[in-house]
Amino acid sequence: MKEIKKITINNKALPSAATTRIYVVEGDPGAVFSLTVTNEDNHFYNFPENTIITNPKTQTLVAPAFSADEVRLSPKTIGVDGVYAGSITFPIVTDDDFYQITLTAESHYDTKISDELSLKDVYVLPKITQFLDTTVTFDLASAEQDAGDESYNNYPSSVAKAGYDSSVGLNITPVTFALVWPVTLSASNFVILRQPLSSDFKFTTTKTTRTAGSSSKSLELTDISGLSVGMVVSGTGIAGGATVTALTSGYYDAGKSTVARPFYTIPKVLNALGNGLQDDKGGTVTLSADSTFVVNRTITFSGSGPRASQAFNNTRFSVSNFKVVIDDVVTTTSAAVANSTTIPVSSTAGIKDDVSTVSGIGIDNEATITITNISSLNLTASAAQTIENGQTLIFKVASRSAKITADVTILEYGNSNITLTLDLDNILSVE
Repeated sequence: MKEIKKITINNKALPSAATTRIYVVEGDPGAVFSLTVTNEDNHFYNFPENTIITNPKTQTLVAPAFSADEVRLSPKTIGVDGVYAGSITFPIVTDDDFYQITLTAESHYDTKISDELSLKDVYVLPKITQFLDTTVTFDLASAEQDAGDESYNNYPSSVAKAGYDSSVGLNITPVTFALVWPVTLSASNFVILRQPLSSDFKFTTTKTTRTAGSSSKSLELTDISGLSVGMVVSGTGIAGGATVTALTSGYYDAGKSTVARPFYTIPKVLNALGNGLQDDKGGTVTLSADSTFVVNRTITFSGSGPRASQAFNNTRFSVSNFKVVIDDVVTTTSAAVANSTTIPVSSTAGIKDDVSTVSGIGIDNEATITITNISSLNLTASAAQTIENGQTLIFKVASRSAKITADVTILEYGNSNITLTLDLDNILSVE
């Protein structure tokens, strides 16, 4: 009896785009087999090569597709070299999908599957998954200013970049682009606290509590995947400013633990396909401060920077040439100033007392002249000046407008979408 001995196909995850993969069936010359390919909806691949072309001038192969009609590859015979090669085209998808390939030996053609491959007349290959492209969105916001006392005008648009899910078996070319974000205030002014860092990009995720606790640092969650040490934790009952100091898979088992050696049990749960068991994704988070919580409560975790995003969903990015620049404030004198510290101007918007410095024709530029007081449209300088009416003055350090720029490189797209929000409160103080 002839044998089918092997079938090979690249079973790495597929991108969302249509992708063709070669499969190779090896066995005894003359062995006959067929294939079926089904997707998550239990629809069948139509195998365009099943189409018999009798008139090439008027007929073409059907397009590769999946449909509810049950279809299999017409029986194929392995040649004298012991090999048959074919191809399957997986279509573009609009959501995550998976495919099941089943090899069948055609027993009525005196063919069986090798015992080393399968003890039955069919061999089911490992599932091939297909993932949508994922999106990394870069945004910015001020939590302090968005809390009801807004001074920022509309934020500049976010920047979104999409690419292959990191689970896809493809070499990813890093993507580099420039961020240019002008930010403005409708009132008050801001000063630079410090220059921005890649860790100023933050994201949030939520998890659900599994058990209750009172004045405890041990927080049991139904899922700890994607969390990392250093994340900020918030929610009802969570101590203000609490952070993650440790992560442990499983749950504390008092019966097996000692003071010196705590023991954590990892339960087994049914897998997503319902055909086997896997380790529970839950675990224990150790907090930096005692907190109180109840069962089934939603807790928010905030991660900062590339290390946290990589731990969260394998998003890898880097930032260079990252800076914020305060725009100069430009105005003019509204009257002449003769050896006086009082300088009348046409506008004081963006000028901050005890912070803003002034320069211009008539200003003593050998010293740093600071504005020490603002009264209506009159400025008080730190030293007496003599300035003509209508003279242009330039004020630095404080302003109502600034520009944030950076060169960002996405090294790898994660396995889910993520929004990385620049925390403006870390770099700009609005006063």
